[in-house]
Amino acid sequence: MIRKETAPESLADFATDESGIVQAVGVEAVCFPQSEQEVCEILAEANETRTLITTSGAGTGLNGGRVAIHGGMVMATQELRTPQPRELLALQAEQFGQQYVIYIDEKRQEAYVPAGVSTELLDQMLPEELLYPPDPTEKSGFIGANIACNASGSRTFHYGASRNWVLGLRVVLPTGDIIDITHGDYTADGELRFANQSGIQYAVPLPSYQMPAGKNAAGLYARPGMDLVDLFVGSEGILGVITEVHLKLTERPDNIVGEIAFFSSEADALGFVEDLRAAAAGAMTVLSIEYFDSNSLDFMEHEVLAGKDYGAAIYTEVVGTLDELDPLIAALEANDYAADWFADSSEEELEQKEFRHSLPDEVHAYLRRHNSQAWITDFAVPAEKFPEMLQAYHAAGAALREKFPREGEHCLVFGHIGNYHLHVEFIAHNSEELAMAKQLYSELARQAIAWGGTVSAEHGVGKKTLTVDGRTMPYLELMYGKQGVIEIARTKQALDPNLILNVGNMVPRSYFKELNG
Repeated sequence: MIRKETAPESLADFATDESGIVQAVGVEAVCFPQSEQEVCEILAEANETRTLITTSGAGTGLNGGRVAIHGGMVMATQELRTPQPRELLALQAEQFGQQYVIYIDEKRQEAYVPAGVSTELLDQMLPEELLYPPDPTEKSGFIGANIACNASGSRTFHYGASRNWVLGLRVVLPTGDIIDITHGDYTADGELRFANQSGIQYAVPLPSYQMPAGKNAAGLYARPGMDLVDLFVGSEGILGVITEVHLKLTERPDNIVGEIAFFSSEADALGFVEDLRAAAAGAMTVLSIEYFDSNSLDFMEHEVLAGKDYGAAIYTEVVGTLDELDPLIAALEANDYAADWFADSSEEELEQKEFRHSLPDEVHAYLRRHNSQAWITDFAVPAEKFPEMLQAYHAAGAALREKFPREGEHCLVFGHIGNYHLHVEFIAHNSEELAMAKQLYSELARQAIAWGGTVSAEHGVGKKTLTVDGRTMPYLELMYGKQGVIEIARTKQALDPNLILNVGNMVPRSYFKELNG
C-alpha cells in the first residue's frame, strides 16, 4: 500500500520551496512511493484519470519547481532509497531512521544511487578514496532532483556540472512506463527515437534553439549529437521521474588546500581571479574560485572579519602540497592582498566551507528579522563580457539604494566567478523596493542574453516569470523566444501526452493550449 497523506499539516510541508516565490493551490494529497514500482503505479493511474502530479525532492529549490500551483497530487521522492539489485558491492547507511543502499563498482569507479539519497549522505556512503565531484551548496538536496536540475556548485569550475557525471538513468515516464538508458544508447538527429521496457516506441522532437556556450541550466538540453540521457538531465521533472542514477565517480584528491584571500579593492580581487585562472590553465589544479563583495562580507559573522572592512574576498580550493603552491602564492603577492586565511587541514577546510555557506543562512535570518524579501539572479555571461556585466550589477544595486535610502544592505554580489557566474541578491524591505528589484532584474536578464549569456546558470527556471515592457512571460521566452518555449512544450507532450507531470515548470500551462489549438 502506497503511503498517502491528506492532513492539512502534511500538505503544508509541500506548500512552497526555499524561494517562496509561489504557493501550492488545491493539493489533494501527498504520496510517498518507496520503490520504482510504486512510482509506476502512481503515474499510470494519474495518467488514466488525468490527475496532475508534481514531484518534490527536499524542497531546497529556488524556482518553485516542486510547488503544485495547479493542484492535484504531490509525489515526494524522499523514500526512494533503494536502487535495482545488482551483483556489485552494496553499501548501506541509516539516516533519519531510514536505511539507504547504493551499489558501487570500485574498479570502474561507478555508483548506482536511488533518487532519494542526499548528496551529503552519498558522500558519506562512498568509499573514502572515491568522490562524486559536483558540489552543490545545498547538501541536503536529493541526487534525483540534482540531476533533474543539472545542479552545480563551487567545484564546477574544475569538474563541470552534474551532467558531466551521469552515465545512465532509470526513469518512469508520465504514462507509468520505465526506461533504463545508458549514455550513448540513443543519439539525436532532430529527434530522439527509443523504446520503453514494454517495447512501446517513441519519437521525441527536440527544440531547435541554440543554447549559450557557457554554463547554462535554462531549458531542455538541445545540441547536435546529444543523447537521451542528456535530454533528461536538467529537464526539471517535466519529462519523467528519475528513480535511479548511474554515476561516474573519480578519485578523491589528496592535499586539498583552501585559501580565502581578502582585498581592500575589488580590482585587486579580480586580478587575483585572473591569475588563478592562468594557474588553472597551467600546472596547478584549481577546483573552485568564489567571489564575495563587501556587502556580502558584512553579512558573514566570523571572527576573521571582526573589525575589518574589506572590499572583496576570493575563496579558492587548489590541489597540491605546499611545495606545489607557488602559483597561488605568486597570485596573492601580485595583487596586494590585505589578509588571507590558509587552510591546509581537513578541519580548517571544513570551517572555510562553513564560512562560504554561511552567507545564505545569514541572509535568510536578516530577511526574517526585517520581514523583507530577496530576489536573486542566476545569470552567467561569456568571459569577454563579464567585466561589463559586473559593472551592471553594481549599477543596479546603487540604483536601488539611491531610490530607497535606508539602513541595511540593498544588494549583494557573490558566487561562482570562476565560471563568470555571479548571483545578485536584491534585498527589499517593502513592496515598492521589491517592484524595483524585479525591474532591475529584468533589465539585467535582457543584458545577459544580449551578451550571449543565460538567465539561469544553475538554478533552472521552474515556474519563474519576468515582466518585460508590461508583459509577464516565462523566463525561457526571453532567451529562446516564444517559438522556443512552444518547442519545449512539443517535446514534453511527446512523452506526457495527457500533460499530467510537473505542469508549469519551464512552460506555463496556457502554452499547451496554444500548441494544441
